[in-house]
Amino acid sequence: MKHRSIYSRDTTTSNAKQLEKEGPLIKRLSRKLSRLRNARIQNTLLKYGIACVALLSAVIYLLAYVLELAYSLSIDNISYKSLRGIINKEQARKILNLKGSSINLATLNTNSLKRRLEQEQAIRRATIRAELPDTLCIEVEERIPIVYVEMENGAATGNRTRLFMDPEGVLFPVQEEYHSLFLGVPVWYLHPEDIEELRAGKCIDRALYRPIAEIVTAANAYGPEQIPPIIEIFRPKPWKIILVLESGTEVQMEVRNIKAQMERLYMILDHARATGRKVVSANVIPSVNPVAVFAPAEENKEKGKK
Repeated sequence: MKHRSIYSRDTTTSNAKQLEKEGPLIKRLSRKLSRLRNARIQNTLLKYGIACVALLSAVIYLLAYVLELAYSLSIDNISYKSLRGIINKEQARKILNLKGSSINLATLNTNSLKRRLEQEQAIRRATIRAELPDTLCIEVEERIPIVYVEMENGAATGNRTRLFMDPEGVLFPVQEEYHSLFLGVPVWYLHPEDIEELRAGKCIDRALYRPIAEIVTAANAYGPEQIPPIIEIFRPKPWKIILVLESGTEVQMEVRNIKAQMERLYMILDHARATGRKVVSANVIPSVNPVAVFAPAEENKEKGKK
């Protein structure tokens, strides 16, 4: 049995004709919708573009403002502090090569300035910082010269190098522009075996320099009228130290109990002054009855007349 289609041929033909009539309209609607979509995309892109340009302009303006502000921050004030009072402000400026109006916070490298100061061997430590709006703060801690150091055989070898030593045993050059107040410190004569090379920047062995530093500290506790200034220091043996005072007195000490020995020296000299005698030499190592050798009576008389 044959089935008949529910659609007749006439109906199919009619639908086809209807689609032919409506085709151009659908195409026009499709093109219109496409144009609308493109217009919305273009408007969105335009808005984003305008926003980006505005933001970029603001960033450029802000950057230009910041740069202009930074370059206008010239340093007009320098705050300077010397912890030891050895290097003054102008000397520090000279070391740093700072020239007034050329100093600017925008181009200032404080780490570089700190390194430049600490390359100066007379300076132990330095601190540099900038403070807004216009101040550069500099603080230096100088090395304190406590003795000259020279080789004992310098005259024979021709090596008359003389350096300063600080309380930590560090050697550094003698610079009169900084150290005019320290030119009268004692001279400590080293043996060739005490140090491999006498040069600035080296540090003397602690076992060697510690007693010397203690002697200087102990002697500085007394006035020059109580204990005359020390002018020379020798260490003929590891345990023994010889001092030569400005008065010509030679003092024998040991490397231990420095402070107590200096007190005994003061008592000997004080007794000699009270009795009008001159001490030629003194051995202050014994804690009881230290030995003192006095000048002959004639010299004591001459001293009394003076």
